[in-house]
Amino acid sequence: MIASQAKRISSFCISNGVIDERDREKFDYCYEVFLSTLLNFAAVLLIGLATGSLWHTVVFMLVFAVLKSTAGGYHADSHIVCFAETVGTFLLYRFIAFAVPAGIVPVISGSFAVFSVITVFLLAPVGTENKPLGRRQSGQLKRDSRLIALTLCLVTLSLLFLPVSPQWPFSVSFAASAVSFSLILGKVKLTGFRPDPDKS
Repeated sequence: MIASQAKRISSFCISNGVIDERDREKFDYCYEVFLSTLLNFAAVLLIGLATGSLWHTVVFMLVFAVLKSTAGGYHADSHIVCFAETVGTFLLYRFIAFAVPAGIVPVISGSFAVFSVITVFLLAPVGTENKPLGRRQSGQLKRDSRLIALTLCLVTLSLLFLPVSPQWPFSVSFAASAVSFSLILGKVKLTGFRPDPDKS
């Protein structure tokens, strides 16, 4: 469904002279990724709105999107699987936020923040089979992802000492740790976790 809608958008743009027919395949892919991402974000935001945690959800999605854009990680083989994984990850985040006693949340947040930094430093960036990373691009993404992960860790730890709801640092740290788990899964899928000489 998403692929067919993406092709319709491309056809509309071609017929109106916005893009060239020779670039159709490239734009089909771009629109398909855009629609898939839009659907995932919309579903998560609706769940966040329904559970009364809209702004925590916004923070979660922003942190996840920013870190994953530089660190990379696991990519599903279909849009349906991607949608299920995105929504499932968010539901797990909200379940823990509701189920875990408030006194334990700061400990979990701090642990997640440290875990995400360690994982990003060890593994990021992780590309895909269809989109391998060149040495120069990998080096730039490695620096960017490390800087972002460190910043998010410091933000989480700072929020733990401020008079704010523990849900704020938890939202930041859980999103960062979700990317970290994605890095691990992506590395396993891509290389079987064999040592990569470029990461030394």
